[in-house]
Amino acid sequence: MTIELKNEETGDVKKIEHGINWFLLFTAPLFGITLFKNKLNRSGFIMLAASVLFLLGIICFGAFTSSFANLYPYASQVQAAPSFLMQLYYLLDIDYKDVLEFFLASSGILFLFILVFSGYTAYNSNKWISENYRLAGYKVVTNNTLVRNLLKRDWGLTDDDFAKEVK
Repeated sequence: MTIELKNEETGDVKKIEHGINWFLLFTAPLFGITLFKNKLNRSGFIMLAASVLFLLGIICFGAFTSSFANLYPYASQVQAAPSFLMQLYYLLDIDYKDVLEFFLASSGILFLFILVFSGYTAYNSNKWISENYRLAGYKVVTNNTLVRNLLKRDWGLTDDDFAKEVK
């Protein structure tokens, strides 16, 4: 169902779908770029932070495994001069299995958070976008009382949010 919003001063008309924003469901996990484009800045910052943390985890795990990779062919031998990263691992007594478990757990939790938050954002984004338009002076245009009641219930609109005269 398409909801029409009209600015009574300029006559500009915006149309928004009621329900899930499918485009944002699939594109919001890409660092929240589409959320910023739709002026949903808080959600965009949360998605950006989660995506960056997920990417940093992958990079750190890659650096860790590449440091251990040079030991695989010579597992029984000790390196003459281990790299700085390997010296740090030895100093902290970090094992490959511990890092693998931590990486899998943290990546799984971040990936699950990104999926759930993307769904939550997609479900509420049309409501938030219409709220931004209403703050900019737009009002909902509809003659249908069922649509009015639906928007009052789902989006929390009041009678002041609807256009006075509908043709």
